[in-house]
Amino acid sequence: MRVRGFKKIPWSVILLTSVLVATGVAFIRSSTMGTALEGWHRRQILSVVMGLPLFLLAAALPSRFLARSATPLYVLTLIALALVLVVGVEINHARRWFAGPGGFLLQPSELAKPVFVLALARYLEFRPEPNQWHRLIGPLLLMLPPFLLIQAEPDLGTAMMFAAILAGMLYTAGTRRWYFGAGLLGALVLFPLLLSSPLLKDYQKERIRAFQLSVPAMTAQAKEARHRGDTSEAVRVEQQVRDLKRKSGYQSYFAQVSIGSGGWFGQGVGQGPQNRLKYLPERHNDFVFAVVGEEAGLMGSSLLIAGFFLLGALLLRIARGTRDRFGRLVATGAAVALVTQAMANMAMTMGLLPITGLPLPFISQGGSSMMSSLALVGLAVGVGRSRLEAEPFLYRVSRAEDAFAPQVSDGRQRLTPR
Repeated sequence: MRVRGFKKIPWSVILLTSVLVATGVAFIRSSTMGTALEGWHRRQILSVVMGLPLFLLAAALPSRFLARSATPLYVLTLIALALVLVVGVEINHARRWFAGPGGFLLQPSELAKPVFVLALARYLEFRPEPNQWHRLIGPLLLMLPPFLLIQAEPDLGTAMMFAAILAGMLYTAGTRRWYFGAGLLGALVLFPLLLSSPLLKDYQKERIRAFQLSVPAMTAQAKEARHRGDTSEAVRVEQQVRDLKRKSGYQSYFAQVSIGSGGWFGQGVGQGPQNRLKYLPERHNDFVFAVVGEEAGLMGSSLLIAGFFLLGALLLRIARGTRDRFGRLVATGAAVALVTQAMANMAMTMGLLPITGLPLPFISQGGSSMMSSLALVGLAVGVGRSRLEAEPFLYRVSRAEDAFAPQVSDGRQRLTPR
């Protein structure tokens, strides 16, 4: 029986998203108090207002309309990604934004993520399971143009998110697990070559090297050298530590100091010393999680991490609860895009990954990021609103797959409910 009206709106997703947005506004206000950016939390509220129409459209439009619109939107997105390299605004050696009225900057690479989710879901909808290598060529070719255009800005972090979305949606579509293992092994083998390739800018290579040079490990190395009487080695390593703190490792080091100073319950919102003394750059943007760790402590940081995992679980619940293959793929793509980016940002802040400039969804200040994140949630909410009746959360995937019977029409395999 088809669900009518708004009886099946996933209100838990909307409520949790609202809590995350409100948390972001609170910590942006805290991180900009007493600075030239004071009041930027109002910009974040404006970003939410600008993102609401995208959320409502994504949630209200019929899935068939979204599926038919996927290809034109994908082409327009590629045009925008190409144009921004020519006429875009350059900030910090990166050309990623279109200038808008009132100083607003539009980042097409952020808005490309929900479009890519739609385009990939449309491509996979009527095709056989991509469980053979030649069936992976089409999805890879679909991902390659936005990946290369975004990396040319340069923005390696956002480009890698497209690879993560591709992997998550291919897994849902039926790709065999060993393909992912082979892909990961290939990436590890090619990683050393990437450091010497022209695909990465010099500052990106420096960030990766700074990640490899751990400040705590080097400090311990210097102490050990002094303990055994090797003064020259100790002086050399200590100089490397000082250079790392002042240059390429500056942001990562002070982000970790901020998180570590929070203790269990934090210093209190607006009371973090690293925040108030302005040691940490970009603390309202890419490093806002460091402010959360300093001012809300381990408990507050853990709650935020749990909130993103819960959001991912709720979106995957929607994906598992629909018998429409397009909707299942869209909801999965939205979950992977949001949770993977959130985990990557927080790992970057804690020094577990190299700095890549990824914003924290709903929390970091940024209009394009907020609009993209709300659009992704809206797509999943739309799937949940229009889904067919299904069994409760965490029902076996095999039951869901048994609800489909393959039918061949015009040479394409269609999956329809029995």
